[in-house]
Amino acid sequence: MGKKTVTIGAETVKQAALRRTFEGAGALISAVSRSTREPERAAYVGAATVNVVSSALGAEKVRKASKTLLMPLLAASVVRRRHETRPAVTAGLLIGLAGGWLGDLVLMPRKNDLNKGAAAFAVNQIAYIKMLHDAGARPNRFRSLARYPLWAASTAGAAFTRPDLLPAAAGYGLLLTTTSMLGDDPVLESAGAAGPARPVGAAGELAEGDPRYGIGHGGNLFLVSDALLMLRALVGEEGVVGKLLDAGVMDTYTAAQLLLVDGILELGRK
Repeated sequence: MGKKTVTIGAETVKQAALRRTFEGAGALISAVSRSTREPERAAYVGAATVNVVSSALGAEKVRKASKTLLMPLLAASVVRRRHETRPAVTAGLLIGLAGGWLGDLVLMPRKNDLNKGAAAFAVNQIAYIKMLHDAGARPNRFRSLARYPLWAASTAGAAFTRPDLLPAAAGYGLLLTTTSMLGDDPVLESAGAAGPARPVGAAGELAEGDPRYGIGHGGNLFLVSDALLMLRALVGEEGVVGKLLDAGVMDTYTAAQLLLVDGILELGRK
């Protein structure tokens, strides 16, 4: 028997995944390239790079200093674009980033309270969920089945291995999974005020590097970051493995925040 190929519309699953990967990479390049005209964006990219490297090397003073700067610098990008963004979106992003900043501070020490950090980050995710919902994103069976069973499995795993982390795994994990699921809704690619609505699902319907292409990838990277954070909590935070996991957490986290903020700003244009 010949191998059966699964198709989505005119694309195979493999083709769709490859296209989405290139679209997400383009959105990230576009977000980073704003560094050439926005000093606070250049500072954010620089602080994120320094934080990832210092996390891997265990340079604690540099790691802590750079981590403190991340969310305020990203918030400065939101403030810069406030005149071209709907007020509710500007306020939502600033509230969400404030929660993210508080979470960064709580989780900054090597020995930290993951549940308290998750409570602060919950504010960040609730803000994202609301703004994505307001932009038209809705639950979908396929996107839900690809995520919520993994959340349930990780929650069960935490209950057996680290019951002290159960509040973070169950509560914050549910919010994070919802952000990822909504962020991958193709309807977001035709939402926003940048031009007329476009048909959903057609390849190349937005300009290359459009920030809306990065929203789903941002949500997915947040899931990866959280999974690495839980793994770091299980294996320990000292030693080479712990430091490399910490670097992976921050690498995926800083990229996720950047993609989500730029994508939501595009959705919220006046």
